[in-house]
Amino acid sequence: MTRGLSAPGLAPAQAPRAAPQQGLTVLLLDALQKLANTGEVDAACRIAGKACVLLRQTSPGTEQRFNALLHRLARRLGPGDQRDNDS
Repeated sequence: MTRGLSAPGLAPAQAPRAAPQQGLTVLLLDALQKLANTGEVDAACRIAGKACVLLRQTSPGTEQRFNALLHRLARRLGPGDQRDNDS
């Protein structure tokens, strides 16, 4: 169940332990990238944007990572891909 979450080439017992927030950040960024790769770029951008808002005041370094992903993914949106609703 935790396959793929440890450092590459290391057994789980040998993998360096990261802070839970850092691990969750990596996990969510990866999930958003995968969501975008399935064609759901708009949804991935919206979720990344919401993460930016939540993290802006309390964790600016983490917010910057979501902001970078948001801007990378936004380049993949065409004019017709953006929705007017805020879901």
